[in-house]
Amino acid sequence: MRCSLYSFAFILLLSSCASDYKHLQKSSGDVACAQRIVPGYSGTSWYDASIDVTGRHMSGLLLIKSMPDSSNRVVFTNEAGITFFDFSFSKDGDFKIITVIKQLNRKSVIRTLSRDFALVLGLPFNSGNFERFTGDEKVYYGVRQKKGTAYFITNKDCASLQELEWGTRRKRIVSVRLPGSGYPAPDRIELDHHTFSMLIKLTRIKKE
Repeated sequence: MRCSLYSFAFILLLSSCASDYKHLQKSSGDVACAQRIVPGYSGTSWYDASIDVTGRHMSGLLLIKSMPDSSNRVVFTNEAGITFFDFSFSKDGDFKIITVIKQLNRKSVIRTLSRDFALVLGLPFNSGNFERFTGDEKVYYGVRQKKGTAYFITNKDCASLQELEWGTRRKRIVSVRLPGSGYPAPDRIELDHHTFSMLIKLTRIKKE
């Protein structure tokens, strides 16, 4: 009985250490596909925004705006016009806080939001140094960052961009789904976190 318990514990330990990316196989790069389908945001768009995090809900309007100096601004306000945060991202990925409310001004929150929106803007992919992996009928193009890897994911024949993803060596951290039209200004964006409960949904407001 004791051996059975030890065996069960060992299996649990192995499963807890298993990588979310163990199914990926490195393959030779498809430069033409990567260059054609790599995500990159441009233009100015307003989104209806809904954020659910650890049982709390926020909603309002989110502005993504490409600036004349090639930087991007991401501004989230509520219905009363109060600004939750205003972030600036340079083309090279440098991040700057313009303003943020006290409740969100925490290192872990800022780190998460800056990483999330840098991914949405496609900034990690500006270098063009992609590694190509295949698995589960999908192709992953990864760019290594300081503490993980940013991916954009296509279907097997490179016909469409499926989603974006950020992960460490073993863990999937956040997925960005694009249920509607894609870049340069997606109609819908859904950011789903895998290590804690946080879901961001953005729906682009179209001009009549």
